[in-house]
Amino acid sequence: MEKSFVGNNSLDLLSERYPELIFLLNFSSSYEDLPEEEFIPEFKAVEVFYIYGISGSSAYPSLKKWALEEKTRRVVFLEDSLSAIERFLSSTYSEQILQDNQMFLFYLEEHYEKKLEEIASNYPVEHVFIQATNSYRKKPQFEQLCLRLLRIITVAHAGTIEILKSHHMLANLMRNISRWPHSFLANRLQGQFVNVPAIICGAGPSLLDAIGPLKNLHDRALILAGGSAITALSNQGVTPHLNIAADPNFEEFERLKAASAYETPLIYATRVHPDIWNTCNGQMGYLVSDTGGSCEKHFENLLGIDQQAVGPDLGMEALSVTTLSLALAVEMGCNPIVFVGIDLSYTGMQRYAEKVVSHSAIDPKTLQENTQASEKLLRRKNIKGEFVYTTVKWIMESECIASFAKKHTNCRFINATNGLGFKDIENSSLEEVSTDWKPIDLHAVIHQKMQCYQLDPHFSATITSEKKKLHSSVLRLQEMTLRMLKLTHEAQEVSIPTAKMILLEFDFQEELALNALFPFLDSTLDRLLDPCEKRKRSDKEMLKHLLEKYNSWKEILEYVVEQNLIG
Repeated sequence: MEKSFVGNNSLDLLSERYPELIFLLNFSSSYEDLPEEEFIPEFKAVEVFYIYGISGSSAYPSLKKWALEEKTRRVVFLEDSLSAIERFLSSTYSEQILQDNQMFLFYLEEHYEKKLEEIASNYPVEHVFIQATNSYRKKPQFEQLCLRLLRIITVAHAGTIEILKSHHMLANLMRNISRWPHSFLANRLQGQFVNVPAIICGAGPSLLDAIGPLKNLHDRALILAGGSAITALSNQGVTPHLNIAADPNFEEFERLKAASAYETPLIYATRVHPDIWNTCNGQMGYLVSDTGGSCEKHFENLLGIDQQAVGPDLGMEALSVTTLSLALAVEMGCNPIVFVGIDLSYTGMQRYAEKVVSHSAIDPKTLQENTQASEKLLRRKNIKGEFVYTTVKWIMESECIASFAKKHTNCRFINATNGLGFKDIENSSLEEVSTDWKPIDLHAVIHQKMQCYQLDPHFSATITSEKKKLHSSVLRLQEMTLRMLKLTHEAQEVSIPTAKMILLEFDFQEELALNALFPFLDSTLDRLLDPCEKRKRSDKEMLKHLLEKYNSWKEILEYVVEQNLIG
């Protein structure tokens, strides 16, 4: 028998905004009064404030005051009890909350993973704060929910930023794509180092303990270093056999500038900051890795580079150069694969090994105030059973590597470093695992392979020609955007989208540059400009939405043209 909610204005608002909840409320059990709660977000950088427990709605006045300070701020209530939601409908502030476009309510069923992904995709921001009401804080599932949400937010934010900042990434991609004809194809190294031991190096504090053994193993194992580890090793007198660079930020250049591995072959992802080429003089190897987005894939298809990207089974949480190095080592057939310097924790209250940055010591209090989802500070036991500080992104990386290792049972994986470790991966020392490794002239083998797998120098002409086509297409997109804005302004007078607008939007979607460079940007702007609103928009609201979206397109395309990013 259905429940009666006659005369409840909040129910009408709930029905309009969250229609799926109305049906579920018929199955709610009896409820108790919601306790009074008070919330005052502590950090100004927070963009989305998550509250586990709808009883937090009693703090509406202070939450509203906080939200009004920035129009982009959001308050998201997470509730797993239908009876609590039913009681909320009769609470003091229910109507205000259900009408507030900065506040949202989500019901979490038993298997809430998909719901959290939906929430994170609607609010893919970096700075969040998660708090539970007094009674919900004691629930055993709160800690698990909190960590799961932070992990999902980290992935959602990374993916969304890749799309929203794709025009900024063009500066890296276009310059590096021009280097392909002068590079060897690193993916062709597949199966070329079968049963050759590999050592994957990170720049964690415990790397120093491995420096001595690494120097003695230079002719017995393939040493791979990425990012900060290149600086850490080379400045300690260890030259890796292969350096790997993938970070698109200027910090990658700063790190490599401080290194001294100028002649070491450098395997790169197209997204890497192009200034790094001023820091090295060795052979370049392009790695197909699916990290350069649609632009990278467009040029790969154009040139017939059809190698499968490395590490397709790493998963969405593989966000580091370490995981890229691991995938490459497995692809090459290396066995065993040993991890050193990959602490994934602040070992000895340090961030890096010596000679990476001038100040590596960390202050837990400062780190606890960091509201970035990926940098959320946590305490976990290391491989020795001691509590250490770690972060959400490092827990993600540890589990990602452990999961990847499980899928590759033909390879032995060993952790030879201090720190967080990896589930079901054995811990040992570098000296112990290397006792039976045989000498091999790895430099000669690498040099010979690189010469065999050079990409075609004639690609340069094709790349130049395609860049010209894309540049012309971007100019057409820019012109269409201005026309669309003009038509939208005119249509607002009659509050009806016109046929001209519909046809122009169709032409916009068909343009070469949109599909090659920005295929997901339009739908992402649609989603972010109107999150969690499932109701049908009026014509007037649709026009307002189009105006906001095409103003965003105008800014993006102006930037691409003014900065001459395509070249």
